Amino acid sequence: MRIVRSITCALLVLPLAAGMAACGGGGGQSSGASDTAPRGVATAPALPSSGAQRAEGVPQSGTAKRPEKPLPTGREVVQTADLRVRAKDVEAAAAKAKQLVAAAGGYVERESTSSDPARSEIALKIPSDRYAEVLGRLGADLGTKLSLGQQAEDVTGEVADVDARVRSAKATLESFRKLLGRAGSVGEIMSIEQEISEREADLEALQARQKSLAHRTQFATVTVTLVSRTSPPERDEPRGGFVGGLENGWHAFTAFVGGVAAVLGWLLPFLVAAAVIGLPALALRRRRRARSAARDAGSAPAPEQTPEPENAKAAVGAGEEPPQGPPPA
Repeated sequence: MRIVRSITCALLVLPLAAGMAACGGGGGQSSGASDTAPRGVATAPALPSSGAQRAEGVPQSGTAKRPEKPLPTGREVVQTADLRVRAKDVEAAAAKAKQLVAAAGGYVERESTSSDPARSEIALKIPSDRYAEVLGRLGADLGTKLSLGQQAEDVTGEVADVDARVRSAKATLESFRKLLGRAGSVGEIMSIEQEISEREADLEALQARQKSLAHRTQFATVTVTLVSRTSPPERDEPRGGFVGGLENGWHAFTAFVGGVAAVLGWLLPFLVAAAVIGLPALALRRRRRARSAARDAGSAPAPEQTPEPENAKAAVGAGEEPPQGPPPA
């Protein structure tokens, strides 16, 4: 019995010892085990260690993820400038400015010109990497530089925000499209299609903004104003003496006459309106006065006749003139 027990213990201990030895040397014997495996038996591929996973960028969870695109290290800047130049020939200077910008890879955004006096305003789009060079040539080659103003706006944060929102909108739209393929009812299909249309509109707006920011950062805007070299107008010196006084008096007289004419012209409509309304009223008033005067004259008593003296009657009968003199008291 003892012999049987000893043999049984030995059979149990030997496999355990062999397993412990295999576990202790498995890290370095993995390749050798694959070589010594019998033919026809499939062996599992060896998994890389944690250090190898970190070196190769494989996540620890075992699910492979696509690495994100790194953000640009440079700054996104919108550059603008206002340049004012006095040129001998405005048209020739404008043509030269367009040639310089076209040779640098830019273009003309807008242009406005006038002939009297000669003046031209051109808005130029210049690549950002050639901005400083072309701006210096414009100020030196076109004529005399009168003024220069430059502005720079850093939009790096705005560009990064818009890019992130565009990526998120694309991912959300793709998720809704996958849901549309698994929709089981008409109501779900209509709801998901409405969401997809709204997401597409938002994505298009974000992409338009992204494109606008990219264009603003890739091209600097330079507004060039070209003016001609015109001499200041000559001032007439005032004349003295009799001729100067006569001219001044004539100017004062014409100014006075012009002022009176202006006042009469301003008052004429009011005078015409007053005449149209006042003349009939005045004529009616005169007629009423005449009628009232005639009525008063017809209703007044006749004046009493005073008797003449007897000597006057006798003188009249004899053909003599009556004596002149005051009547008796």
